[in-house]
Amino acid sequence: MRDRKKARTRDSIRTAALDLFEEQGYERTTVDQICRRADVAHRTFFRYYPAKEALLFGWDFGHVVLDVFAAAPAELPLWAALEHALAVTGGRLEEPVEHTERRRRLRRGLLDLHSVHNYALVVIDAFTERTVTIAAERLGADPAADLRPVAFGALFGGIVRRHILVGQESGGTLADWVKAYRDVLVTAG
Repeated sequence: MRDRKKARTRDSIRTAALDLFEEQGYERTTVDQICRRADVAHRTFFRYYPAKEALLFGWDFGHVVLDVFAAAPAELPLWAALEHALAVTGGRLEEPVEHTERRRRLRRGLLDLHSVHNYALVVIDAFTERTVTIAAERLGADPAADLRPVAFGALFGGIVRRHILVGQESGGTLADWVKAYRDVLVTAG
């Protein structure tokens, strides 16, 4: 019951924010306005979202793919485990719920704003670090002594960065980007 109440509060804040962003624009929307619309206290807002920018990415950004990558069969090498995760999730970085497309559309239109762009970098860096951790666990390696997990994290993090910031989530799916990157590595000799 407690988890359902938390989910309802998180959804209420997110819905209020997205409505306000669409009605009056992202930059003109304040956290105070979001709190009033969602009928929550400031403290409650920041318990669920560390910043207004976080509403454009969601609390679960990247977890969908990385959870499946971490749980991929142990006998799969890194690239195969990543391809498995992308196949299982359809290459989605976020859960496909009713607000996801709305949030993506808003995010694409706001990436030129310094605060949104910088927050995207924070989210992508966290995604990259988790990728390194999972790769290290899958390899049984210490990333402080073995560069393979760090290199793999940098590769996948770079793909996600390009996909989100430069490609603006267009020009192919995340799986297409990973395949193209792997093809480059194979043909580079």
